[in-house]
Amino acid sequence: MPRSGELLRLITPLATVVVLGKEVEPIGGPSTRDLVTFFPFGQGTSIEPAERRPFYDDVPYEIQVSGPAPVEITLGGRPLNLRWIRHGTVCLATDVITFHQVGWAELRVGDAGVRIRVASRKLDYETDYQEMVRDLENQVRGLTARLVSHLVNPMNGSEEAMDLWSYWLALLERLWSDLKRDLAHAWRTLPPQLRFEDHMVQVDRIRKPRGRDVVALSRGNPRILSQIRQWEDLTPERLYLVQLAGDIHRRLNRIQATAPDMKENRRLAAIAQDIGGLVHALANESGVERVSGTPMIPSSPIAQSHPALHRVIRWHRMLQRGLFPDGASFFVGQKNMSLLYEYWCYLKIVRILVDESGGELEVEPMASVRPQDIALGAGKGSAARVKLRNGRRVTITYQRLFSGLPTVGQQPDHVVELVGLGSLVFDAKYRFEIEPENQKWYGAGLPIPPVGTINSMHQYHDAIVLTGAPYTRLVDRAVVLFPLPRQHYEMWREHRFYRSIDAVGVGAIPLLPSGTDEYLRNEIRRYLRGEVEQNTRVGFALKVPVQGGQL
Repeated sequence: MPRSGELLRLITPLATVVVLGKEVEPIGGPSTRDLVTFFPFGQGTSIEPAERRPFYDDVPYEIQVSGPAPVEITLGGRPLNLRWIRHGTVCLATDVITFHQVGWAELRVGDAGVRIRVASRKLDYETDYQEMVRDLENQVRGLTARLVSHLVNPMNGSEEAMDLWSYWLALLERLWSDLKRDLAHAWRTLPPQLRFEDHMVQVDRIRKPRGRDVVALSRGNPRILSQIRQWEDLTPERLYLVQLAGDIHRRLNRIQATAPDMKENRRLAAIAQDIGGLVHALANESGVERVSGTPMIPSSPIAQSHPALHRVIRWHRMLQRGLFPDGASFFVGQKNMSLLYEYWCYLKIVRILVDESGGELEVEPMASVRPQDIALGAGKGSAARVKLRNGRRVTITYQRLFSGLPTVGQQPDHVVELVGLGSLVFDAKYRFEIEPENQKWYGAGLPIPPVGTINSMHQYHDAIVLTGAPYTRLVDRAVVLFPLPRQHYEMWREHRFYRSIDAVGVGAIPLLPSGTDEYLRNEIRRYLRGEVEQNTRVGFALKVPVQGGQL
């Protein structure tokens, strides 16, 4: 009989794992009761679920483990911090886990385990999480394309549409054109390799016996070790070229299969077909039956001295800078949901500023791209910059550190700055208030961000000042961005945390892919109106349109 609160009992040959948790209702999306919650893998594994209740990314769960001996338990590839005690012939251990991610999580005991579907309590999986991930992937792919384009084939004067998918595709077309030319040239001009193969031969079959052969025969040894010299066409460098072409082809096929915007794209299909033809031709010529394996950049002397191969390696390194996805996803891997929400809010702020100002994005947000992950840069060097129509510039910095303050340094998530105006500070918080007393006093029937985050906004508003007396405040307004479920958006207009923005310059506004961005857009419009009023006083005129260009 399952115990109260038991969500899952995993039975493996090494240990039995029980997962316990409380009944929790979703806040921002529908329940996932009808979905498959988990399934086992490995021989001798079985599960005994008490109920088909969903698991959530931000809910703590207790794990209880029992077995004949201590064993390593991993969650998502990371070992749990279990403390084992022996009770008779049985070893027992407990731990508390929180998934902090959405999707499938793997709980493993040796070679067996269970895959658990993790849902989000704060986001609707289909309309919010998927859209956020897709939006981030598209943005980061385009940002990476622009970073690479500054190194080769600058495209500043390109007539391509400025949406990031088109920019990425246009750069990929240019890179592939050069890569294909250099790859074919390297294939034709790379020299064959002289290979020496050792084998045993009969002495009487050697046409010109050597002295050691005669000695070996006199000692009664009719066989000796000999070498055969043979010219080999499929050298390691040529195999690298075949594998590189095959790897590019596989990745483009993956993009076509998984990216909604690219499934019917003729330009991408043309590149994929061209690469497929080249892979087939190289494989036939080299006698390779199946092109497989990861292309490893060669470090031989010929790889460093051969001009065409050297250029191919250069293009390969360009592709490794993040133009291509790697693995099942594009750039957004199993990332902490709070960080994912921060990234998405930052890029959303940049796009709305470009929209509302009608300005030009001069400096892109900095994004470093690893094989299955992304990371936005932090600090002044990674600030995005928008050039307004009057020539002035707005900077949007991710995690700017204000140091040298009279008290302690401050580091908000997103800072919008324009010389002459106070800074606009946003903090993205993927959290809700869970304290019943605070929810009662401040919630007004709505999910609200933690009250502590509102206090943090007051801290930013008052603590960030000019270094050196007189200590003039730099922050005009400090606002929390949080994932309020879209059904509550209209009611937020009357909430105290929204009205407090105009009253004291501190408050909170909702932002989700499935909801309207009206609250954030209005706040940025108000900020830009301050720029118009300031310029009007000094003789400038700046028209701020409702809708402008795209990022």
